[in-house]
Amino acid sequence: MQLFYDRRDEVLADRLGDQRLFWLDDLGAIPLDEAKPEAAGFLFAGARPIDDYAKLVTAYPNILDRPAARAPLLELDRVLDALDPCNIPMPRTWRLELDVALPPDLEFPLFLRTPRTSWKCGGWSARVTNTRELAAESAALRRATQWNSVILARQWLDLAPAGDGPYGPIPQEVRVWIVDRVPVAWSFHYLGLLPTPTGFPLPASDLTIIKDLALQVGRYFAARLIVADFARLTSGNWAFIEAGPGSCAGTAHESVFKAVVHKLLGHASPPFASTTGGPL
Repeated sequence: MQLFYDRRDEVLADRLGDQRLFWLDDLGAIPLDEAKPEAAGFLFAGARPIDDYAKLVTAYPNILDRPAARAPLLELDRVLDALDPCNIPMPRTWRLELDVALPPDLEFPLFLRTPRTSWKCGGWSARVTNTRELAAESAALRRATQWNSVILARQWLDLAPAGDGPYGPIPQEVRVWIVDRVPVAWSFHYLGLLPTPTGFPLPASDLTIIKDLALQVGRYFAARLIVADFARLTSGNWAFIEAGPGSCAGTAHESVFKAVVHKLLGHASPPFASTTGGPL
């Protein structure tokens, strides 16, 4: 089995300082445009529209993930629909459509995003407390993304802080990596911003909870590689935040990322536990 990546991602990776393509190169990955039509393997590709991805892999029928497996993970509203039967703790989320009256049961404060992106930098700057702020934030999101986009208004969560960032507290949020529906590793989500977060390493009891929650998430999707994000509340409980395709998911934790890729390839990985990430 071979690893592949989309060469178009190189420019954005360079601009953002994203090291994942270098790590994939360490593990033998090659650009997809160098693959033979019969090549079998796994593709790492940025979060572009699903039509773009389908066109990218049309000539390579043996390369995963296939578009049908990737598509349900690209937009949060579809993720929430898929997880509706799943009994995991998650904030209530309202869907606000353009030119449609607000739901009568809408409760402030809220966190706003679109199905495809959460553009705010976090902290208190992302907190919407009234209808005036809601209207302004929704308009700004639509101008920046899609003029008629649905706005996902998520119940505001009081998250345990891992440290301070330029826009407010950085939460104790972890990214769980799920391979073939089984959680295999976790990493502190904001490691690039905060190398020594408060609240880490996680106790074994928290890792057990997170693994169980991620296992439930993994059951509802067909993609080989999935990420699921969970955050610790100030109460000490954990809540689901979002899930997405692992093939375009970011991380600053090199050893965790490489261990996950080894698992995809069916290989054993060297030990990779640290205070901010490790096996599940």
